[in-house]
Formats: sequence, structure tokens, C-alpha cells
Amino acid sequence: MSKETPATNGQTGNDELIRLLMNSTGEGIYGIDLSGNCTFANPACIRLLGYENNAELLGQNMHNLVHHTRPNGEPYPEKECRIYQALRQDEGTHVDDEVLFRKDGSSFPTEYWSYPMQRDGVRVGCVLTFIDITERKQAENEHRKANELIRLLMDSTGEGIYGIDLDGNCTFANPASVKLLGYDNDAELLGQNMHNLVHHTRPNGEPYPEKECRIYQALRQDVGTHVDSEVLFRKDGSSFATEYWSYPTFVDGDRVGCVLTFVDISERLNIEEEMRQTEKMVALGQMSAGLAHELNNPAAAVGRAASQLSDALDLLQTSTITLARSQCGNDLWDVLTSRAREFRERDSEAPGLSALEASDREEELIEWLEDHGISDGWSMAATFVSAGLRDEDLDALAEGIPDSLVSVSLTWLCRVISAHDLANIVRSGTKSISDLVGVVKSYSYMDQATLQFVDIHTGIEDTLTLLNHKLKAGIEVKRDYDHDLPEIQVRGSELNQVWTNLIDNAIAAMDGEGVIEIRTFREGEYLIVEIQDNGPGVPKDIKTKIFDPFFTTKEVGKGTGLGLDVVRRIIRNRSGGDIDLRSKPGETVFRVCLPIKGQSAVSSQ
Repeated sequence: MSKETPATNGQTGNDELIRLLMNSTGEGIYGIDLSGNCTFANPACIRLLGYENNAELLGQNMHNLVHHTRPNGEPYPEKECRIYQALRQDEGTHVDDEVLFRKDGSSFPTEYWSYPMQRDGVRVGCVLTFIDITERKQAENEHRKANELIRLLMDSTGEGIYGIDLDGNCTFANPASVKLLGYDNDAELLGQNMHNLVHHTRPNGEPYPEKECRIYQALRQDVGTHVDSEVLFRKDGSSFATEYWSYPTFVDGDRVGCVLTFVDISERLNIEEEMRQTEKMVALGQMSAGLAHELNNPAAAVGRAASQLSDALDLLQTSTITLARSQCGNDLWDVLTSRAREFRERDSEAPGLSALEASDREEELIEWLEDHGISDGWSMAATFVSAGLRDEDLDALAEGIPDSLVSVSLTWLCRVISAHDLANIVRSGTKSISDLVGVVKSYSYMDQATLQFVDIHTGIEDTLTLLNHKLKAGIEVKRDYDHDLPEIQVRGSELNQVWTNLIDNAIAAMDGEGVIEIRTFREGEYLIVEIQDNGPGVPKDIKTKIFDPFFTTKEVGKGTGLGLDVVRRIIRNRSGGDIDLRSKPGETVFRVCLPIKGQSAVSSQ
């Protein structure tokens, strides 16, 4: 028996290690000689190529057996085979875009590495290591499809979309973004600081510091941002109103930037303004109708009183002349003018009498006047009663007047009081008209800036005054006001539009008869107004639609469907607040929430 040397033992150990590696690896490995014939094949190779054992491969020309055709189906000449590059050029090859064929004729995409083998410095063949990359190719294909879909979406969407890195520089921009911002291509945006380029100024013209930029909130706070009250700037320096959404982007859990999606809302704002103007015209119509009703009574009273006053002055002039011709002395004139002044003052302070009380007093005075020879006393009695005179007042007056002058003196006094009463009616009526004009001016905030600090109670009361013609028919208004509430900075006339819509809707809901309750109070930094009615309530199936544009429950021709939509826009978009509804049979409550700090509440648009 031969004796093994240490070198022999070492070689045997190395061979065993190589065998173990070849048998346990998942990659297919085979060797070829200079003629391209297989010299060895590991188990993974046999399995991947669909054979049963290496005897089916050994000595076979591997190009003709497994590598004869390109992926597109064209023949693959051996002289062009990149596996053989290791043989021809004595250098390694790495390929991942070809296929190998199995025993059954099917193929699979492969990635392979081919390296030359040398023995004693002489090239004797090459070794090929390969893997089946079918799953990877499928994944890559899916990834390509997803990327293509994303690209198609990005290219076809009307919304502008661009990305920025942590420094605020543009990483991509879709065609809509390029178009909306007025650029020719995305090369003009890539790498640019987007805040400095398109978002540098606030809507009011003030500089917009980058550290306050709400787009960057996605970078600073890892939260999305939705804004619809700012502007973006085009390449030519012009700006447009925009609504945008900014969300952070992550790679392997690390924030790498954010994506901004934006739209030009100039047209939408114009439409909203037209809707507001339409609703203002509706409110103006309601205000005009209310004003006409409220002005009618005092105007008619003033007209009647003015007409009667002209006649009364003629009669007073006649009585004055008659009294003067009766040789009324200065002392009597002093007494009469003094008592006339006293009776006028008493007239303004006279308590209201019931119809029965007034009738009884008239009877007393008619009797007194007839006893003193005044046959037409019935024509004076009502005037004296309205001035608060009793028969004892006439007794006191008559004591200082000659009997022959009692009738003419009392006639003169009656006509003085009558003329004074008519003048008071004219004065009161014109004051009522002036007050109503003042209410209209207050309601509409005429001659005032767009934004004002307002007391909401004044606006609510002005609205109630203008809708009084609808309320007085059978609706009770209950008020629970917190008069300690501060003034808030809002668009006063628009807020009065809100009260008009909500109160008028409550009146309509109750069909002109019921109770409206108006409450005001404070919740933290918000002012709350609740308008409640005891009508039938809003049906559940339309409650979610109640604020939708053009939705109305009124008959055709009686509602535009803009009212509550405009109310919501005024409260949310123009005042920075919110409005909601809760309703059940017998109780419907609109709750308006307005921020007390005007600067955070008011949109700049």
C-alpha cells in the first residue's frame, strides 16, 4: 500500500471542498473545453436545464444544446456566442439579456458569467455560472408596466405635478405642470428651487418666506398639506390662484422630498364669484321686498298725515283769525298759548287707553262741551281725549275765559292739538323711514371697506328687521345672545347674506308659523351662532345634499339652489369657519362657527 503524503491529503481536501460547493450552490455551473464540449456540470445546472444526470451533458456541444437561439427566435451562430468570448479573448463575460434552452425545448431568461480556465498557464476551456431570472424579468416587466402607467398618468393628467428634494429643488415635472407654469419643457424646472421660482410671494403681494411655505410642511412635519388660498407664479411673472396638495415621499422609510399636485382655480373662483353675486341679487330681492313692506306703513301714514296737516293748518288759521276778531286780549292769548303748550306735552306723555276707556272719556267731554253751549263738541272730544284731557281740565281752563269766548277758544285749542298730532305722525313716520334706510345701509355695509370688524348681533338684528314682514305673520323670535362676544374681522355684507339665507329658510320651513331661536356664544377661539326652528326637519335622504350647488327643496321658480352652497362657501372659504346641520322632526339647527382671530379666518381672495 502506498503511503499518502501531506500534499496528497491537501489536494484531496480541496477537491472535496470544491465538490461540496458545486453540489450545494443554487447557481448552475458547467465547464466546456476549447471545442465547446461539456467537461462537467453541477446538480443545479442539470436541474435548471431539465436533464436527469450529467451523463446527458458530458461531451455535448453546449452551444448547440442549450444556447443555439436568440431571445427573439433568430439562430445564434456559435462564433457570435458571448459565452465563448472567454475562450476567444481570454476575458470574462457577464450577460443578462439572453436565454438558455431546456431538454424539452422550452427556454428561460438567464443571467450568466463566463470565465476562462487555465492549467499551467495554458487556456483549456471556460466555466459558465448561470441563474434562471424568470421571476426577476417578470418583476421587471411589472415594474416597467407600472412605470409606464405612471408615466401615462403623469403625462395625461390635467393637474400639474412636480417633485422636490429635501433642498426644495425640482426632481421631476409633468407636462401639465410645465404648461401651467408657462415653461417650454421640464429642463427649465429640473434642479431649480421651486419656492424661489414659483411660490415666492403671497396673494397680497408680500414676500413669502420659505420657512413659512405650507408646501414645505410635508418636508418639515411629515404630513400632507391642502391649500386653496394661495398663488403660483408663471415664467412670465404673472400669477394665478391655485389649489394644491403637498405630500412627503419616502424611499426605504427615509423621507427624500415631497410631491406637489396643483390646479389653476381662477375659473372656479370666477364662477364662485358669479354664484355669490347671483345669491346677492336674491338677497337683494328679499331685502327689497322686506324694505317695501316695512316702508309702506310709515310712508302711507306720512302721506295721509301730510295731506290732513294741510287742511288742519287752514282750519287753525281760520280759528286764529276768528279768535283775534273776538277781541281776545293779550292775557287770554298768554293763557291759551300756555295751556296749548301744556296740552301738547301732555299729549306726548298720555297713556294708551283701551277702546272702551277712550269711548267713556269722549262721552264725558261731549257732555261737558254741550253743557257749555258747544254743539259740535263731538268733533273735539276725540282730540282732547288723545291729549289726555278730562272734564276737570276743561273746567280749569274755562274759569279764566269769558263765557262768550269759551267755544272759539276751545276750537282753537283743539285745532292746535290736532295739527301738532299730525306733525308728530309725520315726524314719527319719517324717523321710521330713516331708521329703515339706516338698517339697509348697516346690512349692506355701504361706504365701508371689504373687511370690517363687526358685531354679529347687529347684522342678525338688521336681517330680522328686513324680514319682519315675514316674521310678524306668526313667527316668534327668541334670542339668547352673549353680548360679551368680541367683534370679528369678516366681510360684513357677505355674513349678512348668511343670516338672511338661514333665517329665511327657517321661516319657509315652518310655513310662516312657529318659533325661531337664535343663540350666540363662544367656544375657545371660535364664535358660535346657532339658528334653530321647530319646523318638520330635514329628511335624512337629503341631509347630505343640503349644501350641494343647485340643490333645493323649494318649488320650481322659488329657489335657485345656490343659497346654502353660497352660505357654506362664505363661511368656509371666505371667513375661515365652518357650518353644519343637525335636524330631527321639530328641531333643525344650523350651527355657524367663526374664528375670532380675523387674520386667520379671512381668505385673501
